[in-house]
Amino acid sequence: MTAVEPDTTFTHSQATASAPIDISIIIVNWNAAAYLPAALDSLFAAQGDLRLEVLLVDNASSDESLSIVRSRYPQVTIIANDVNRGFAAGNNQGIQRARGRYILLLNPDTELPDHALTDMLAFLEAHPQVGVVGPRLQGAKGKVQGGAAGFDPSLTTIFNFATFLYRLFPRRFKGLWLPRSLYDTDDPISVDWVSGACMFLRRDVFEQAGLMNERYFMYSEDVELCRRARKAGYQVMCLPSIHVTHHIGGSSRQLGPEFYAHNIDSLDLDLRTRYNPFFVALMHLIAAFGYLLRMVFYQLQYLRDRHPVFLELRDLWAACLKTSLVRAVQPANVIHPGESEPLPLIAHQESESRRDPNLT
Repeated sequence: MTAVEPDTTFTHSQATASAPIDISIIIVNWNAAAYLPAALDSLFAAQGDLRLEVLLVDNASSDESLSIVRSRYPQVTIIANDVNRGFAAGNNQGIQRARGRYILLLNPDTELPDHALTDMLAFLEAHPQVGVVGPRLQGAKGKVQGGAAGFDPSLTTIFNFATFLYRLFPRRFKGLWLPRSLYDTDDPISVDWVSGACMFLRRDVFEQAGLMNERYFMYSEDVELCRRARKAGYQVMCLPSIHVTHHIGGSSRQLGPEFYAHNIDSLDLDLRTRYNPFFVALMHLIAAFGYLLRMVFYQLQYLRDRHPVFLELRDLWAACLKTSLVRAVQPANVIHPGESEPLPLIAHQESESRRDPNLT
């Protein structure tokens, strides 16, 4: 069962008639109470003159998440699930209720700079061929996070990722992730996907490409959505001039490194919808080699520095290595191409903002 707590400060009739909404922000939360206040404070600090609606989809949190939002952020609409429906399904709940011209999917463990919303909106307004943008994601100390954007999983990109060619020769070899060195610019970068931790989209993308694929409980749903957006004719861009802090795994890391192995299960599901079993197994084995190299590297780092973060990273890559070897011969919960039902589209809404020439 899902309970919806309406926004008591902003009615639907007001939003559609007198003050059309610019951006609908959807935050899927699971036990991220430690991060939520900073995320919401930064979000509202970045609002400026924009008209926002914020929908928090809570996946049966057992911490203080809901009480914090109810007491401190009454302008947030809460959609409370009694079970953890996953990242894709949670976002879809918010997307289907969203009324904005643009939609921002945002993790509860992120912090936006003051200009983030206006800059991403202005970029899409100025580039109608672009449907999806994402920022540079970085840690609290400013280090760029590798998984902020990248290129479609394939034999080539997985090989380049595993062997570090994408980092050694970043302008020649494309890997799964956009290499950190390419973020040293303010120029937009054309990519295949951007992370769902902070993904800014036109509403039209969902109307034409459909909702997030709920076969993915967590991970790879952003890659798959961006692929459908590109097939619908939109470009996907990374905007490295916008620096968003992301405390990686604010929800998922609570379950330990084994949970990160779910990333490999989602990758397996994605690969098996596009490649035959032989190539899937080959890609898993190549990826496993890359995970082994990373596991050994962080073990050596720990032996040198004795810093516990290197143990966490070693165990993360060890979990990925183990799961990848298993998935080379044993598929995850796979739905073969053509067997799944078509992904639903969200209803087209001709809002006041679309009819008012002063707002387009």
